[in-house]
Amino acid sequence: MKLVYLLPFVLWACQPKQQPAPPTIVEASDTVILKIDLNQELAGSAYRKKATGYLMIANGDSAYFSPTFTESIEKGRVNLIMRLNPQQTYAEQITQLQVILPTAAQDYNFDSLSGVYLGRLVHTGDLAIAITNEYVTAFGGYGSTETSEYRKIERFLTLSKLGSDLNAIFNPYGLQVTGANVEKVFFTKMPAQAIDSVLHNTWPERILDASVWVELKQVE
Repeated sequence: MKLVYLLPFVLWACQPKQQPAPPTIVEASDTVILKIDLNQELAGSAYRKKATGYLMIANGDSAYFSPTFTESIEKGRVNLIMRLNPQQTYAEQITQLQVILPTAAQDYNFDSLSGVYLGRLVHTGDLAIAITNEYVTAFGGYGSTETSEYRKIERFLTLSKLGSDLNAIFNPYGLQVTGANVEKVFFTKMPAQAIDSVLHNTWPERILDASVWVELKQVE
């Protein structure tokens, strides 16, 4: 294993008020899943039972993608913070998430997994482009992003590529997308830091952006 690749992640993870537990390593063939206790690193630790960051290492090379699962003290709600990284494509990170999920499912009760925090949509690169194209087709152009339109945009995201991708990933765990919540919706240019994660040669002049939270529930 080339531990040098882990240095940025470890430095990021090890800035607590108290010394964190050492990382746990789970190995399977040529793939290693690094698990780090992040409960003291994230705001609101008094309301959480635990928080774990996961990092996939394949053939000695680590990814930049580091999804984090959290479990609340109240009712044991489990959430996923995606922490998508603009240095990798959306497709690469979704593939890594699928590899990480079986390990995370041993640590967290997915029956209680209720939400996925995506972060800013524009930072997802190819996904943001695909969703913007879907939006323009569905609504005949760029529409209003006033708060009065948020409910419509949330319904659209639930049925968009984002919703279908998450359904494909979480259906094997008996979960499905039931809704979305957005904040600070607007159209913007593709940021320079996200261009490296874009496989398309061209993209719309303006990209749909928002902070996105996706709701999940158990399939009945």
